[in-house]
Amino acid sequence: MSLRTTLLILALVPIIATVALWAMNSAQLYGNWKSFHDRNNAGKRLGQPIATVFYQLQAERQLSAAALADPKAGPSSLAKQRELTDRSVQGFEALSDSVPAGLTKSFQQVSRGLERLPEYRDAVDKRHATQEQTFDSYTGVIASDMQLLEDFTTVGIGEVTALTRPILDAQWGQEMLSRESAIFTAGAASGRFTSAQRLQLAEVIGSQQHIYEDKVIPRLPGTYSKTYQRVLSGAAWKQKTGIEQTALNAESPGRNGRTPVSARLGKEWQQSYGAITPQLLQVSGAYSEYLVSAVDDKLSAMMTDLVVNSSVGAAAVLLVFLISLRLTGVLRRRILGLRSAALKLQTRLPDMVERLRQGETVDTDAELPEVRYGNDELGMLGQALNQARSGALETVVRQVEQYRGFERLLQRIARRTQLLIGMQMKRLSEMQRQHEDPEVLEGLFDVDHLAARLRRYEENLVILGGGQPQRRWHNPVLLLDVLRSAQGEVQDYRRIRIDTEGEIWLSERAVGPMVHVLAELMENAVSFSRPPTPVEVSASRVGRGVAVEIEDRGMGMDPEQYAEANRLMTDPPRMDVMSHADDARLGLYVVARLSVNLGLNVELRPSSFGGTRVVVLVPAVLISDGRPRSEPPNGAVPAQRVIIGAPRSGQDGDPGASWPEPQPQPQLQPQPQPGDQEASTRPVTGPRTKPSAHATAVPPTASSGPLPRRVRQASLAAELRRPSWASAEKSRVETSATETETATETEPLPRRSGAAVGAFQRQSRIARLGPDSGQQPTQPSPGHDGTRKEDRR
Repeated sequence: MSLRTTLLILALVPIIATVALWAMNSAQLYGNWKSFHDRNNAGKRLGQPIATVFYQLQAERQLSAAALADPKAGPSSLAKQRELTDRSVQGFEALSDSVPAGLTKSFQQVSRGLERLPEYRDAVDKRHATQEQTFDSYTGVIASDMQLLEDFTTVGIGEVTALTRPILDAQWGQEMLSRESAIFTAGAASGRFTSAQRLQLAEVIGSQQHIYEDKVIPRLPGTYSKTYQRVLSGAAWKQKTGIEQTALNAESPGRNGRTPVSARLGKEWQQSYGAITPQLLQVSGAYSEYLVSAVDDKLSAMMTDLVVNSSVGAAAVLLVFLISLRLTGVLRRRILGLRSAALKLQTRLPDMVERLRQGETVDTDAELPEVRYGNDELGMLGQALNQARSGALETVVRQVEQYRGFERLLQRIARRTQLLIGMQMKRLSEMQRQHEDPEVLEGLFDVDHLAARLRRYEENLVILGGGQPQRRWHNPVLLLDVLRSAQGEVQDYRRIRIDTEGEIWLSERAVGPMVHVLAELMENAVSFSRPPTPVEVSASRVGRGVAVEIEDRGMGMDPEQYAEANRLMTDPPRMDVMSHADDARLGLYVVARLSVNLGLNVELRPSSFGGTRVVVLVPAVLISDGRPRSEPPNGAVPAQRVIIGAPRSGQDGDPGASWPEPQPQPQLQPQPQPGDQEASTRPVTGPRTKPSAHATAVPPTASSGPLPRRVRQASLAAELRRPSWASAEKSRVETSATETETATETEPLPRRSGAAVGAFQRQSRIARLGPDSGQQPTQPSPGHDGTRKEDRR
């Protein structure tokens, strides 16, 4: 699980537990209050009808017993009592829909007993039932009614049950007294008690004494207990007790075991019973009012308890939630702070390394401060992170120092090698001026070409080591000359075909990097395409500058490789030359670095020939709007299409005819800079074709004019010219320039000078070898005029 999930679980578990406890407690309190409230309301609605049925059935039982004992004893009173009983029963049955669910069974039992009242009455009227049967029938219905009343008062709350129990026992006491009155009424009407009636009388008298003395008076509050004691110790109750003793102590039983009862005893009973009943009802009524008030207070207390407990529970839940949220939030922020510190170390460390590599002074304590998170477990983790930070910074600083030292060493070695290459190229230039043998010159030209390539490779080392090339120009240069100079630094330059349109000048700051970039791309195109397939190089103006396209006919690359190369061109990394020593794409790193510094847009895409097409977009800011200030007015290149370098098939089958006379391809020479280690280097000659060994001799003509002298840089544009190497060379150049003015005006100067010098070399060879040597003079193959590199330029 994630940290967020873990903390969420840790926070939710106590919250859910607290909410569950609070909900259960509140639900239980509300359930108790609701049950008690419903029972209380139902008791208020049903209590009076139940009590009315209770009292009416007691009166009807007493009158029914009198009617069975003496048919002439008040039949009208029994009829009126039955009507009163029927009305109370109707009122009771009308409440059947409002009876609580828990009391339905008791209510139905009372209803079934009341439904049998007509049967009991018919048996009394027809005298089919005995005293005991009638007594038991009415007593059973009254007992079920009392049970229903007890069920109403039983709500499961101890305090309410304790308060209600005495009034229920008092009701049973009144029932015992009513049963005794029914027995006395039957005995007084018949004039005697049967043995069963005497037994029942003794039972009910004992039950009364037990109920009032053991259940009612001890459980009532003090005031109501004393009231009951006054009733039980009053004159009426004493008279009742005396009558009971007289009836039970009679010693002269009559015929068949029956005890005679005098009319006087019956009247005395009715007097005492009539006096005691109102007193007991009054005491019961007073206590009932107290009970209602106590129940209402209990309901209010239960509601208060419900509100208080629910509020306290809700507050506890909220407190637990806030504490859990706070603690988990603090814990999560601390852990995320450690994570942020680790990520900051991860993201800032490479930036610090890069800045340190670039030579900046970095305050490590300010950039990556120590993590402080207390002394607990997270603090220990922070201390471990600080130790990792210190170790990483120490290692990084040491590695950066080593890397910078390696880069400085690499640049120093490359600069020294460049100095040696410059001296070598200067020496080659001197040797080319000293020798006129075509074979020697051709070898010198090849060595000179290798030296130019070696100089570019050394510049690659400088760039990869974090430095910049030192070849600089002070004037704009034609893009055609830049392309030819880049072509001259490629090994298999003969396969490169250059196609330009119009006159395009590059600004001076773009010349050196553009030569290097184009040379690397051309060499890649030549290296990764099979000979002798050509490499097409074209340049033309576009809407946002100048587009140079280099297209080969090799195998190309995969789409992933194109995408990776284009990402490298847009965002070149700081390459570690030690870790990429075996990488074959070092040239692409150089191109990417130079392109980003110069603002070029380099993109590699598939070619229609199956190879690779590289588009170099030179922005308009690097394009110059005019020729250099030092160029003479007539030195401009005509605005025409120039195609050089690529072989074309001949028309007459001659192998030599497949090569046109190639145009010169000079190596651009930068202007000398103060302190530049390459200021002593000479212009690098362009590519040369080797002379053919199967050429015919051309005899000299007598009409040939004087041979011209070679003039250095006579065919170069003004921006490519450089100062003379020495004062002696200056005078020689001035003399050569004076003699050149006498040359034939029928052809351009470079071609005329090359032809003359070639003829001079051939005739000199004939003169040295003699006419009898048998060796024919050597004629250069098509595309090579035998001249020196400077003359071709």
